[in-house]
Amino acid sequence: MTRGRGRPAGGPLFDEATRQQFLDQVAAGAQLGEAAAAVGIHRNLPGYHARTDGVFARRLEEALARGKAARADKVPHGEYRYNVLGCRCKEICTPAASAARAGRRRAADADATREPDSPAPVRTVPKAPEPESPTSFLLRSRSSPPDRRAA
Repeated sequence: MTRGRGRPAGGPLFDEATRQQFLDQVAAGAQLGEAAAAVGIHRNLPGYHARTDGVFARRLEEALARGKAARADKVPHGEYRYNVLGCRCKEICTPAASAARAGRRRAADADATREPDSPAPVRTVPKAPEPESPTSFLLRSRSSPPDRRAA
């Protein structure tokens, strides 16, 4: 008897234990592909199960939210965290962003008041060919419509 087509029998690939390991990886801050590789499954498999299983989809959304927060906690406080992650801590992020903004404004004002080092280069346009040259004759004869005289 021959076996049918399809995946070889060997048990479920994405059983509950594997799902929980995957979700733990995602909640710790791993990207989806990294978490799938760490668990030993294909990167598309969790997406398929999220589309077909509503309970797993909700658990994945929660794990993604926790993972995003975990990744944000690893970013040091400063201007980047103020601008990108929305951190408004009074000790580090807000003063760093204010100082950087003031520095950019000073640099822009200095550039606006500074005179240019050299004038802008003058662009020269090549001269058109003289009417007697063969090039202008060819261009004129090919671009102008043929004379249609009554014969």
